Amino acid sequence: MVLAMVCITAFFSVYGLVVGADGEPWKQTIRSDAKGYYGYLQALFIRHDLGHEVFVTEYVQLTPDGTLNKYFCGTSLFMAPWFAVGHALALSDPAIPQNGTSAYEHKAISIGGWVYLACGLLALRALLLGLGIRDGVIAWLLAGLSVGTPLLQFGAFQPGWSHVYSFCAVSCFLFAVHRLALRSSLAWTVTAAVLLALIVLIRPVNLIVVLAIPVVAGASTSALFARLWQQPLTWFLAALCFALVVAIQPLLWHAQTGHWLEWGYKGEGFHWARPEIAKVLFGFRRGLFLWTPFLLLAAISVVLLWRRDRTRSIWSVLYWTANTYIISSWWIWYYGSGFGARVFIDHYPVFVIPLALVLHHVHGGWWSTARFFIAASIALNLAQMWQYHNGILHHESMDRTKYQYSFLQFDDAHKGRLGGNYQVPLFHPNGMEMILEETCGMDDSCSFWSGGRRVPWEFAYSPATVCAIDPFTEFGLLFEASTDTLPVGRALYLEVGLQRFDPRFESSLSMLAVTEVVNEADSAYFYEPFPLNPIPGIPGYWEQLEYRIPVPPLAPGDRLRFYFWNRDKNAEVLIDDVFMRVSAANPY
Repeated sequence: MVLAMVCITAFFSVYGLVVGADGEPWKQTIRSDAKGYYGYLQALFIRHDLGHEVFVTEYVQLTPDGTLNKYFCGTSLFMAPWFAVGHALALSDPAIPQNGTSAYEHKAISIGGWVYLACGLLALRALLLGLGIRDGVIAWLLAGLSVGTPLLQFGAFQPGWSHVYSFCAVSCFLFAVHRLALRSSLAWTVTAAVLLALIVLIRPVNLIVVLAIPVVAGASTSALFARLWQQPLTWFLAALCFALVVAIQPLLWHAQTGHWLEWGYKGEGFHWARPEIAKVLFGFRRGLFLWTPFLLLAAISVVLLWRRDRTRSIWSVLYWTANTYIISSWWIWYYGSGFGARVFIDHYPVFVIPLALVLHHVHGGWWSTARFFIAASIALNLAQMWQYHNGILHHESMDRTKYQYSFLQFDDAHKGRLGGNYQVPLFHPNGMEMILEETCGMDDSCSFWSGGRRVPWEFAYSPATVCAIDPFTEFGLLFEASTDTLPVGRALYLEVGLQRFDPRFESSLSMLAVTEVVNEADSAYFYEPFPLNPIPGIPGYWEQLEYRIPVPPLAPGDRLRFYFWNRDKNAEVLIDDVFMRVSAANPY
């Protein structure tokens, strides 16, 4: 079963990252967060400029003492051997770039992702066998995890992200804990400590996995810790190994800035007092149970386990609760663009244990029902992944309306139809302050809105003039405000609203809205275009559209702009009653 699941993942990976439509899809292996993980390897082994890197928005921060890679290095450690193989092959081919950006390195990272997925699945299988779970249950659970959850996305299409490595490390750690629960030994204790250290280096909050020890050990948990306590040399060596592995990160910080402790996530953090638990679990924007119903079965099993194993049931509830609270408290609770609730992937090995223990005792009709549910979850996951990769699902701003519009739609008429922009504000632990607010009805001049071809129209939304954009018009209205009005050094949040009228079906489909920040040299360093329409409009009716856009802190002399762009000059749309509210994060 493990081999079959890895082969399926490899097939999707080859199709998506090797074959592709443009001949070079492998270039998508290292993007977004993956740039930061991969950046450690390039800086250390190719450019030799760690601490003196060129500024890169995604991950390189400028400090008074040197540049700082914002990410922790655990994912880089897992990538390193595959990077080495890929780069060695690249060095043997003088016709390609030698800076780590060739197909050799990227494809090697993909192969590494398959290997770590296989190791994680094998470790999880061995753990479940050790817990006495029958083979049929294990096979269905491994299939459900592999192709019925976003694990497939991050094993096949996004192996540069941290999740497949976390899945592997957590699975192996739980297996090591199980072996310790059976019989304590120096080898397994040190192994568990090293794996726990690697888990921390990948994502420090995943230290919460220690709460899963009683989920694995069950009633033997107290005996396990008692045996370790009686072996001081064993746990001392384990603690030492843990510390030595974790120390890799302070060493890298010191190499970059001369400081042993750094916080790379400047301007980011947790809102502990306002976690978005309901949205994280049930929301249309990648809510866990909506996008990955397989995990709903796992959550229900935690309660059902109470009758058979109260120790594991209680600690499973505690793990779900603590983990969900931490994930939901992060300032961007949906964790940026992507497919599904990706941060839960790290914890799949823990979630599946109670489910396995419950299903092991299920037979007959209930077992058939469970298998049907798992099969349906796999089918839904594969269908929505196909939609995601074919532009039917929006990569960022999904909501109820968009989900209903695109649910199980696979035709060309639904491709590339979703747009809009609806994001949460940047980190603001002390709240936000409204700085500027203006509505422009097109009939009078406005302080911050200007431009656009304004024409009288008897069916204007209010009262008699609209902004008309047609194939002869490239740019519509422009909102512009400078640091004469806006604060410097504080994250901003735009709330934009407007009334839109399509004279024909999808006549505004290609219309874009653009947010940008330009400096005193008139160079744009923040630029974010997006399709005007969240979903296709109804022709002949005025419809209200709204956007929520975070903007990074401004520097003195910067100008903030928001405007409408008929890039392809084939859109036709009327706009009225535009609204702009700009808020700024309070200092903290």
